[in-house]
Amino acid sequence: MKYFAITLETSSEKIKKIAKENDVDYYGGRDNILFELNRMLYKNMENDIFFFVYSEEKNAEKILAAFSYDNNKFSYDEAYSHILNSLKEYGISEIAEAPSEITMTDYFEFYNEGDRRGCLYRSIVRMQDEIYELLKSYNEGSLKQNEKFYYGYEERLVRINNEQEDFIYDKKLKEELENIEFHSNASDYQGNIAHYFVAARSNEAAFSITEKLLESLLKAKRITSRRVSVITEISPSAWRRDNHLDTIIETNKGGSIVFDLSERFGNTPTEYAQVCKYIEGLVKKYRKDILFVFTYNIDNPGFSYYLLPKLAQYIMSVNLREGTADRKGGIKYLESLIKDSEYKKYAYQAGEYLENYPGDKFTQTDIIRAYDRFEAWCLNKNIIKAYTFGKEEFMLDRNENAESAYEKLQSLIGLKTVKEQIDSIIAAYRVEAERKKCRGINFKPSSMHMIFGGDPGTGKSVVARCIAGIAKEKGVIKSGIFVETSGVRISGPGCEFAIREAFEAAKGGVLFIDEAYALTGETATTTLLQEMENRRDEVIVILAGYSGRMKGFLEQNEGLKSRIPYWVDFPNYSTEELTEIFKLMLKERDFTATEEAVKEASYIFDKVRYTENFGNGRFVRNLFESSIKNQSVRLLKEKGNVENIGKNALFRLEKEDIFMPGENLKEARVPGTAMKELEAMVGLDSAKAVIKKAVAGLKLRKLYRERGIKQPRPALHLTFTGSPGTAKTTVARLLAEILKDEKVLPSGKFIECGRADLVGTVVGSTAKIVKDKFRQAEGGVLFIDEAYSLVENAKNGFGDEAINTIVQEMENKREKLVVIFAGYDKPMEKFLERNPGMSSRIAFRVKFDDYTEDELLDIAKLMASKNGITITEKAMEKLRNICKKARTKEGYGNGRFIRKILEESQMNIAERLYGLTPDEITEEMLTVIEAEDITEPEEEETETRKLIGFCA
Repeated sequence: MKYFAITLETSSEKIKKIAKENDVDYYGGRDNILFELNRMLYKNMENDIFFFVYSEEKNAEKILAAFSYDNNKFSYDEAYSHILNSLKEYGISEIAEAPSEITMTDYFEFYNEGDRRGCLYRSIVRMQDEIYELLKSYNEGSLKQNEKFYYGYEERLVRINNEQEDFIYDKKLKEELENIEFHSNASDYQGNIAHYFVAARSNEAAFSITEKLLESLLKAKRITSRRVSVITEISPSAWRRDNHLDTIIETNKGGSIVFDLSERFGNTPTEYAQVCKYIEGLVKKYRKDILFVFTYNIDNPGFSYYLLPKLAQYIMSVNLREGTADRKGGIKYLESLIKDSEYKKYAYQAGEYLENYPGDKFTQTDIIRAYDRFEAWCLNKNIIKAYTFGKEEFMLDRNENAESAYEKLQSLIGLKTVKEQIDSIIAAYRVEAERKKCRGINFKPSSMHMIFGGDPGTGKSVVARCIAGIAKEKGVIKSGIFVETSGVRISGPGCEFAIREAFEAAKGGVLFIDEAYALTGETATTTLLQEMENRRDEVIVILAGYSGRMKGFLEQNEGLKSRIPYWVDFPNYSTEELTEIFKLMLKERDFTATEEAVKEASYIFDKVRYTENFGNGRFVRNLFESSIKNQSVRLLKEKGNVENIGKNALFRLEKEDIFMPGENLKEARVPGTAMKELEAMVGLDSAKAVIKKAVAGLKLRKLYRERGIKQPRPALHLTFTGSPGTAKTTVARLLAEILKDEKVLPSGKFIECGRADLVGTVVGSTAKIVKDKFRQAEGGVLFIDEAYSLVENAKNGFGDEAINTIVQEMENKREKLVVIFAGYDKPMEKFLERNPGMSSRIAFRVKFDDYTEDELLDIAKLMASKNGITITEKAMEKLRNICKKARTKEGYGNGRFIRKILEESQMNIAERLYGLTPDEITEEMLTVIEAEDITEPEEEETETRKLIGFCA
């Protein structure tokens, strides 16, 4: 359908007079001449041509009318000639204003006005009345319960004879306009060869491009109607049958329809699959009859990615985008916008006004946004003159009396390196903001996103909150808002909506995504990348989690890696820092604690802080809360009644209150037990002496550190060398417990490993394995048995990589653990020479001598007694002879050799008693080793190694 307004040069009185002169009484003497005129014209009109008059300007002798016709059946000339001929029959031949095309909405407004004035004869609309009534209800907010509207709808008219020359043209748009002008439609053909995809950074810019395009197409007769239907805010349910889009297109053949492909608020692009399919069908069906224009926002493309590639497969599409101009071009475009407004006389001030906007390049969106503020600037400059004006960006206010975010960051306990990094990052942000202010849109700022890596409870979320405040205080971001979410929360079904909602909520502030590595799926990762890039100027994204897992997460997502310039490592808190946090919690809750209680808490922190998944600050809070509960139980038990508890006692923690749930139920060896066991061991006099000296030195060093006395940092680590079976591993285990008992190390943890546990199978993996093993051993002893097995014949192999990393970790973690290298004497010397830094880091070299014959016999007695066994004198004499012979052989096994003989002896007892009945076997027979039970172990036969290959 096409709709037109027309003004007739006549009046009711003239119509009556002409009727009287012609002696025709077709008005029946009624006063409402317009009603009678409509009644008679309705009877004479062709089907699908509708005409009505709706108002009269009596002073000007003009009657206002409107008409419409089905352009599938009639041309404009045919419809208009028919209307003129019908009017002449009733004496109306003068037209005051020629027909001008109007929108369907305008047409129905005129129709309603005629109805209100009582001019209409009967309903003169057919196909389009249903959609109009629905649109009317939608715009008035009076939709019935069963009525739905799945999009925003607006009608516009293409301007004609628009003389605006000052426009910001993209090169492609300029070429297309020239192409349209050169290939104007000089034939009677009606149809659309090409359709358009328009990209811009604002809806206003997108439609200004579309408007310029349609003006050119109308002038070239490539479209035949000025009417433009604009569809916005499309719902994912718009594909349903009751959407009326077909009707809108049917009533606008020869015109244009513009689809804005932004998703409706609250929806995600992936929800538009059915809508895309439905729009495809519309384009296929009507592509010849109506011009399709699809617009999308460059920064937030909505569901355009899902639709446009499919449309481009079967229509000829032309891609256009908003243009960019220099400052002179921007001023001219702004002047043209002002000239179309009520402030046109101030258009000459456009250049002065644009000085408030820095930069040498401007997009259409930049100028349109600037134009939106021109009115206020113009009124203030020329009339009110009350305010200074600049392009200051809006910033949320803050309480000036409150502690600043920067002060809060600096007041946090520990985190020295973190604070230094944050200072550097904020400094970079501020300089970037100043660069942008100077260059405007010409300057593309660096990304502000970062990663926080560290164990739980190290203050990542607290520091992130501080950054939001600091960035706002320094003018880097506008609101300082802090939004916290997690990788799990924004993954899975609906992830696009969840991610975009999170970014929208964090606009002008910081989006903190904890455990970011839980973000799974290509859709979630792609959406996160897209939002991080599109909103880089308005949202700072902080991804947080365990350092190792965050590194792995980045390795799998190269796009993320390239968009995050800052990595902030959060170290675990030291014992002193954990104690300070505990004291701070006491203060915040108005509690006190005795000196002994604080020392006990410090001891617990020192003991557990190297355990796996230690909670740092969270552990301190848990201990504090647990201690309060423990105190409550103790007080009630002591006082018997709540009323008997004094006020000071209510808020004071004692030493006995400081323990974690279940800790007091654990069975633990009495401190000093390990040292007694070491002293009771057979032999090893030189080893015991060196170990006692090492323990004493480590205790003294700890005492120096506690009292703040500066001392050189000597090495802590040891080597245990000696033959097999000389108790190196046993002594190492005891040493770990002794160092714990003496509070030199926080735990008695003992981690034993060999070459297989330290060397990787691919290049680069060994260093990580070694570091992980050192991390496991923190707070205790790392025992590396047969350390020289790491040494390979070839230099720079995996073994050398392991040794180099071990040396590095021995230095980096010298305060956190003790490393013991164990093995034979000569190979160990070779091992220490492999890396120049190794030998200098060994504080104590413990030599485990072979046992003497007497010591071996003592060991045998000790082993037997532990199992409730006794050895006869003859058996002992036989054992002495065996030991004497064995000690002449290299690597015979020492203590292991004795253990093997005793195990074999018990097997011999079993064989000797095999033929007896249980009643015949006495307890003495079971628990006494006789001489006949002692047998010399058979020597292992060594097979000559055969060479494979050619022999000389």
